[in-house]
Amino acid sequence: MTTKVYAIIGHPVDQVRSPSVFNKRFATAGIDAVMIPFDVPSESFAGVVSVLRDCANVAGLIVTVPHKLQAAALAWSSSQRVRMVGAANVLRPVDRGWEAELFDGVGFITGLKAQGYSVAGVSACIVGAGGAGLAIAEALLAESARVAIGDIDRDRAHTAVSRLQEVYGRAIAIGEPSREHQLIVNATPVGMAGDPSLPFDLDVLRPGAVVADAIMKPPITPLLEKAAGRGHPIMEGRHMLDGQAQAIWDFLGMS
Repeated sequence: MTTKVYAIIGHPVDQVRSPSVFNKRFATAGIDAVMIPFDVPSESFAGVVSVLRDCANVAGLIVTVPHKLQAAALAWSSSQRVRMVGAANVLRPVDRGWEAELFDGVGFITGLKAQGYSVAGVSACIVGAGGAGLAIAEALLAESARVAIGDIDRDRAHTAVSRLQEVYGRAIAIGEPSREHQLIVNATPVGMAGDPSLPFDLDVLRPGAVVADAIMKPPITPLLEKAAGRGHPIMEGRHMLDGQAQAIWDFLGMS
């Protein structure tokens, strides 16, 4: 029997949790499959993905930082969500290449609700306008949240806001976390892999604001540790993965 191979591709990949989550699922279900992390720099991503499409037993890819925008661009077909956001975090093989889907935002909302936090009507600020930030912003907008997006690259923030405003037809702010916001999400790599930096100043937040991080490793980032120490409710990055694991499983036909 041929072992199905799934890959998660990023740069770096030390922080990823998907292999442990899905390999445990494969073992529990008695499925002959394995997920392997691939550390691939941006300039090599398209070539590696092309080669993997020619491997008959490669059954799907999960895509993480910093490749989500490239993944959407190279896909032969994609969902409406991928086309709307311009990013993808899952690719499955189809006749002419790859089909792309994006579950980060779905996973974030599912994880947020599972932790008992409300979504509808909340005032949220997303720090980081890359693939994960756009996905989370889109999912919050779909839940009728009010959203602001900030990024160190102002042009990228403007592009993100313009893209989402075209779809939702209402104002989306470009801005940084403030006392106005009830939910603040770090969708940048700041705080990953031993980085002690904070992506924004906690002093500007209102008491009781929820602070969430999209980073998987460490589970409690410096941001979350300091926010919790100040009495803020927090949400770890693992909840976003846990919230989308079943959707990825189904999309990639892992059963």
